[in-house]
Amino acid sequence: MKKREFGCFVGKFLPPHVGHLSVINKMLKECKKAIVVLAEDQEISRKKCENVNFPYFPAEERLKWLKEYYKDFPNLKFYFFDEKGINPKDYRTWSKEFKKRINEKITAKYADGTYRSLNEIYFPECEFVEIDRDVINIHGTDIRNDISNVKFVVPTGQKAIKEYFENEKGERYE
Repeated sequence: MKKREFGCFVGKFLPPHVGHLSVINKMLKECKKAIVVLAEDQEISRKKCENVNFPYFPAEERLKWLKEYYKDFPNLKFYFFDEKGINPKDYRTWSKEFKKRINEKITAKYADGTYRSLNEIYFPECEFVEIDRDVINIHGTDIRNDISNVKFVVPTGQKAIKEYFENEKGERYE
């Protein structure tokens, strides 16, 4: 199989979990170089977590968990893309800002099928690589809504989440 030149996977990683790891691992197998971009408006994400009584960990911390997990992969880089002030439905502005701030020559974008048409319009220079979000049937919402799913969080982040529930809430995570 011929390797793709430069892959990209974008997400909120709220929190980063084994489903995300499966996509990153796939990208690493298929690409010479790869980037993971954590893209979010932090205030919106913070409110999303507060609404379900789940701790909000800043983007820098979530990226730290991923960087630590993938520390032995020099062909993988991580970025934070601050979406503050960008209308989430204004894909034209989002894609222009993304290209300006990330400034990498991405040749393949990894995402679920719902993003195919947007990729074809706003990233026509990138091959679209469809991922199946249900190969590993866990999503960030599942973890935020049910703390027993913390076992699916990237291992380097599990301790921080468990400590939050043990220390801040006065509860013990079992």
